[in-house]
Amino acid sequence: MAQFDTLIRGGRLVDGSGAAPFVADIAIKDGVIAAIGKAPGSASRVIDADGLTVTPGWVDIHTHYDGQVSWDPELAQSVRHGVTTAVMGNCGVGFAPVEPARRDWLIGLMEGVEDIPGESLKAGINWQWESFPEYLEVLDATPRTFDIAAQLAHGALRAYVMGERGAANEAATAADIARMAELTEQAMRAGAVGFTSSRTAVHIAVDGRPVPGTFAAEDELVAIARAVKASGRGLVEMVSPGIVGEDCAGLDNDMALMHRIAADSGCTVMFLLLQHNVEPAQWRRQLAVCEAAAAAGHRLIPQVAGRPISILFSFEGEHPWRFMPSYQALSALPFAERYAAMSDPAIRARLLAETDPNDIGFSLIYKNPTLWDNTYVAGSPIDYTPPHTSSVAAIARGRGQSPWATAYDLLLAEGGHAFLAHFGVNYADGNPDALHAMLRHPLSVFGLSDAGAHGRFILDAGVHTYMLTRWSRDATPDDPLHLPVESVVRKLTRNNAALYGFPDRGQLALGLRADINLIDLDKLGAQRPHMTYDLPANMPRLTQQVDGYVATLVRGAVVQEHGALTGARPGRVLRSRGT
Repeated sequence: MAQFDTLIRGGRLVDGSGAAPFVADIAIKDGVIAAIGKAPGSASRVIDADGLTVTPGWVDIHTHYDGQVSWDPELAQSVRHGVTTAVMGNCGVGFAPVEPARRDWLIGLMEGVEDIPGESLKAGINWQWESFPEYLEVLDATPRTFDIAAQLAHGALRAYVMGERGAANEAATAADIARMAELTEQAMRAGAVGFTSSRTAVHIAVDGRPVPGTFAAEDELVAIARAVKASGRGLVEMVSPGIVGEDCAGLDNDMALMHRIAADSGCTVMFLLLQHNVEPAQWRRQLAVCEAAAAAGHRLIPQVAGRPISILFSFEGEHPWRFMPSYQALSALPFAERYAAMSDPAIRARLLAETDPNDIGFSLIYKNPTLWDNTYVAGSPIDYTPPHTSSVAAIARGRGQSPWATAYDLLLAEGGHAFLAHFGVNYADGNPDALHAMLRHPLSVFGLSDAGAHGRFILDAGVHTYMLTRWSRDATPDDPLHLPVESVVRKLTRNNAALYGFPDRGQLALGLRADINLIDLDKLGAQRPHMTYDLPANMPRLTQQVDGYVATLVRGAVVQEHGALTGARPGRVLRSRGT
């Protein structure tokens, strides 16, 4: 009888601890790492890892699979990029708790905030829960490719407790707050790994109203944070104003608010740290507040994206003419007919002459005066650090056109399948220096893949792959932007696992979960995105081919090899643990 289930021989281990890479074998038994070094004994399966980089599986702390997990056990767009643990329920939106009469409303909230097609959510979700604990039980009944963990969302909680008053962002009463705190502690003890809330004007439901909790008073937020702390597990995540496209006014006040919440509750508070186009130096002041909080013994943690966040404009998906009056008659047409109409010079002229009538949501991005200065031809593969001289604004100046006309014509290329990449955040200076500084900061954690969301215009589920390539493999050690591979892997694995209290994963170490990536680093990369129509109700999303992941193991089982899923489903719901 074989001593081990699997033996990975001779790989270059980057173990997640931050230590320098080293060559060793890994032996796996019963889903955990049983030996590291020159592993003795035999195994049922031996994998030759000579020349491969071996890492822990990625722990993705910012996804929006809350609805998709109810119909999709594979979550292929993440597992193909080496993700073995995913945290959902971010940005204050989720699907539990929910009264039956509020199900469609929650779908509209998720559709508006995260651009997940409502038709797909209605067709795909098989509602079998009301409470948050019931939600976890339903999800845990389905084996899946990797582990998922859920956070309690303020939007769902507020609407459940307060009904229409909560949906309309009315002030909570003392009784409302007490009930929200009670349900928060219940959810955390049932296995929620955090509580999330949003305060940005960009996050709106399909009915045009901001996410419930956007204007929540401090006493409401502190009470909920105290409930999280009382449960002995989890954290609070907040999305602050200024996330994309909107004025940053109030961000400093929100930073002070989050510091007070952390201090008053004793709870870890995490927020999204971004470089804003309207105020490119704001992130420095935010980090200064985090440093002051740390000095006072409080945890105020910045979550940073691994690359400039790009909105991919295309006439097949999202674009700045979407809300124009003349576009409304075209929006429901099949793509081929819509593209033919938009190619008509008369329709082009009419659209270029119109003004977006909205002042909320994504219209804030389209009305930002820096829109075309921060938008670039996407290229193949997409260049996420392009020179400023190649912006749409610069091309327009060279053509003697308005940037709107230039952008429109660029999007007509390739039969309407061309992409423009708008960097809404993290590229305001025309270089990645600010983002690099945020990534290197000792308090920052890596996140913001947004996997499962914005499927028609953002494809950042592969940002983990980008981290290994752009910042490590493709930047020489003497490059100021270089990040050592051991530092990148630690950010992607152990640091995130520790933040959420997952002690059994995130590092290649004896007794820990055998969640492992085998990577051909020279071949690692993602191809240009393309639109597919494979969501329920045949709705579209962007997907891409990924190269270089030779294999991914979850709990010792190989779940993908060379990009093809094996059918193994060792993943379950990952629940929070008490301290």
